[in-house]
Amino acid sequence: MRVSDAAHHGADPNARLARLRGALPDLKGVALATRSGLLLAADVAEGTDAHGLAALGADLLASGESVARSLAGSEPREATVRGARAHVIVLAAGEGAALVATTDALTPAASVLPDLREAARELAEALAG
Repeated sequence: MRVSDAAHHGADPNARLARLRGALPDLKGVALATRSGLLLAADVAEGTDAHGLAALGADLLASGESVARSLAGSEPREATVRGARAHVIVLAAGEGAALVATTDALTPAASVLPDLREAARELAEALAG
């Protein structure tokens, strides 16, 4: 399923997310969301709630803000939650958006992070104009 916000400034976040999932078969889903949790674009497995994934990712990144400010005096760039069956990885995509990805529990985050970081940078640039 792919969902898009019409205001993505001439870039196609859905196409970038589809390429990302194609390059990383361990990704079960990826979504681009505003920091308030509104879905901008997604490429997720059938039956996955893309809107819920977007909201979850934005919430996770927001929760990390107070911790990052307290400990490091800066904004969080990434947050990872590892569960028994899945991992959720969230990366800042500029000041106003978050890239959210899910993998199964056996996939090491380090194996997908370089590509996720690159995609987050590209999406941030596309959203900036």
